[in-house]
Amino acid sequence: MKQLFLSFIVLFCCTIVQAKERVIELPAFDAWSSTSLEVQKVVLNDTATIVYIDAFYRPHNWIKIATGSYLQADGKKYEILSGVGMELDKEIWMPESGTYSFQMIFPPLPENTKTVDFSEGDVEGGFSIWGIHLDGKPASSSLAGKKNPKETPVLETPELKAGIATLKGHIAGYRPEMKLAGSTWTFNPITGNTDENSIKVDAQGNFKLELPLNHISIVGISANFMQAQVYLKPGETTTVEINFPEICRAQSKLQKDKPSLGEKYYFSGGLAALNNEICNGPLRALPVGINSQADYEQMFKDVAAMNIDQYKQYWLNRREKGIKELDKYPEISDAYRKILLMNADMETAQQLMGTYILEYAYRQINNIPRDSAATGFVQPEITAAYYDFIPEFIPNSPVALYCSDLTYIIRSLQYANLSGKPLPKDIKELPDNTADIAKLMGTNEGFLFDLIAAQKLALPIQEFQPLTDDQLAEADKISPVIKNILTDMNNRLKLTIEENKKKSGYVVDRVNTADIPAEELFNAITTPYRGKVVFVDFWATWCGPCRMAMKQTEPVKKDYEGKDVVFLYLAAENSPKGAWEQMIPDIKGEHYRVTGEQWEYWGKKFGIQGVPSYMVVAKDGTPVHFQVGFMGVDKMKEMIDKELDK
Repeated sequence: MKQLFLSFIVLFCCTIVQAKERVIELPAFDAWSSTSLEVQKVVLNDTATIVYIDAFYRPHNWIKIATGSYLQADGKKYEILSGVGMELDKEIWMPESGTYSFQMIFPPLPENTKTVDFSEGDVEGGFSIWGIHLDGKPASSSLAGKKNPKETPVLETPELKAGIATLKGHIAGYRPEMKLAGSTWTFNPITGNTDENSIKVDAQGNFKLELPLNHISIVGISANFMQAQVYLKPGETTTVEINFPEICRAQSKLQKDKPSLGEKYYFSGGLAALNNEICNGPLRALPVGINSQADYEQMFKDVAAMNIDQYKQYWLNRREKGIKELDKYPEISDAYRKILLMNADMETAQQLMGTYILEYAYRQINNIPRDSAATGFVQPEITAAYYDFIPEFIPNSPVALYCSDLTYIIRSLQYANLSGKPLPKDIKELPDNTADIAKLMGTNEGFLFDLIAAQKLALPIQEFQPLTDDQLAEADKISPVIKNILTDMNNRLKLTIEENKKKSGYVVDRVNTADIPAEELFNAITTPYRGKVVFVDFWATWCGPCRMAMKQTEPVKKDYEGKDVVFLYLAAENSPKGAWEQMIPDIKGEHYRVTGEQWEYWGKKFGIQGVPSYMVVAKDGTPVHFQVGFMGVDKMKEMIDKELDK
């Protein structure tokens, strides 16, 4: 009887414990900063709050959860206690599946808590999930139920006309603690550049961009609240309401099948109908090009053993297959259909002109390093007939401005050997092929040729060589708008050159590299810094990722002022001397520009497969770390501090 009574007591206690535990499966959430972490369930009891996480990230890359992560409910913070399946501040390496599950343990929340926020705090790139619903209710949006007007877009013929295009935006569901921000990229086929601008969001979730444009332009927006390409027109204002809760729900692997909270974007003003269709529609692009690392790897396998004719047919087949996707979307307007087809054509043309990919793929599949001979690879013989796709796929018309690939197509055209005649092995500069382009197009006039001429005149300016009066007169023959664009660029360059003469904080060629053998050069450059930690940046003036990383690292240098740390920047002679000389005044540190032979030796010795690449050299002169691609500011500081403390 006593044993039966004890069993009853144990069962009664367990029932009480179970009654006090609450489990919320797949709780809805209002917004997040990253698609990498999803809440599978939340378990609440008297002793802890357990958050079950599914992490989704690239295989063989890592994520980590920082010490100091917390839940916040009703203004109170509950800091993380521990983890199950993960250790705080320790890297979690993602398996081949790209999915990993773990738990985060927090103190217990008050019993009546309806929603809770998760945050890693002020960690750079930290994870946040706002408005995790513990009340079982779905996410909500102030824009739910709103509909865009049914308007049929019209494809205007763009004209060259300089002016300011304004983009105004409001983010529904915004909270100041979200600290959302982003960037825009405007593709500029006149200069060959991609112009970048930052997006700053105020406390109410509003932002405003004023972009100088020269024609209807496609503007890429990259932000945690908006990933889209938007058309803007000089002299006009476009306004967008962003349904952030719906965007987050649609991105979620665990929440995407729950009811929609409305459309993602609501455009009004300039080119609104076209932007509403593109940004809210089911088809962003035809599946012709490469959209992921997995696509690249599969493409390498596909083409590695192909000859040039097979390679051409491979991309023509991809184009045809991609175009057939349009049959699935009869609701797409004629205007957007035309843009999709032009983009498919230009993407195909871009890939067909990139015949270098055949050797690159052969090396990748056969694991042949770049600095070794590609034994067994047969260099393709390309005749002029190979390029017969150019007049079909590249419009000689302003309507091509609706395609972002146009900027790069113009450049690719200029560097392609369209004649089919073999080039000398020791050639350093490709001959002007405008006549070959004209032969293919059947004319030497038209919008395409205006852009080719404009980019040729813009190139010296980008290499920090001001144009002469005669060159500016050539620009005037193309178009008054193009002349004004190039004149403005030229004047800004002259001003920059004068301002650079006044700058300090950088040192050039402390060691005379010309007289030092390649195998001794790196040691000769770094020997004067013995006793100091050297952070080495292998870069190039034409490398966009190099410049982006430098913007992030420049503020870090202030933390090491007066300490035994040297920032060393190494470039090769493929960085034009004029451009290099004018860029380095804004890059505080020690600078060297070496010969191609010296750089090639470093490439073989250190494994420099691309720029930017980085190295950390210990106080005794020993390289202790090398990697291709920027590691991020936090990792950079961690590596420098580790060596500095020794």
